[in-house]
Amino acid sequence: MIIELDTKLLDIPGVTTINQLVFLSMVLDKNQIVNQDVHRLVSLISDDDISYLIQQNLISSIERDDFITYIPTEKLKDLIKPDRDYFDVFYERYPVYVLRPDGAKAYLRANVNKCRHMFNNICRRSSATAEHLINCLDFEISKKMKEGKIGYMKTMWRWLVDHQWEESEEEMKDNVVPVNTYGTELI
Repeated sequence: MIIELDTKLLDIPGVTTINQLVFLSMVLDKNQIVNQDVHRLVSLISDDDISYLIQQNLISSIERDDFITYIPTEKLKDLIKPDRDYFDVFYERYPVYVLRPDGAKAYLRANVNKCRHMFNNICRRSSATAEHLINCLDFEISKKMKEGKIGYMKTMWRWLVDHQWEESEEEMKDNVVPVNTYGTELI
């Protein structure tokens, strides 16, 4: 089982142990399936840590039969919610239209709802992934503008479906300029 921790959880006041961070991450993960690994992991987290999170109004519990379900409170959701939706940032940076080489005007930001859904599926609540996609988009736009090939920019939907950022991230790795430290040291 792989658990991703959102680093925004580190900024929540009062959360001091790794057990609390892991537990909050599991509560926030809506796709978490209940299996033996989850039960084993939860059994390692002390009741004191869980009750502390309930006292801080970060989670609440619902008891049904012999099973306890923990859900995030609005306070927790507000604490980890980004200032702006990442898709909105992505959408604003994507070119509205380009002129194709044949002179035709092509609008690139159509299918907004489908694109939002696709973007959110790719990122899956990961702010790091969302920021990475935005950085890859910025890199690709900058590169195409320098080369005069912005007319070949894909539509937003096609860019997401084709995983175009993977090509950009490979180019970004190759374009890292090594720092030259020769002659910078004083004797």
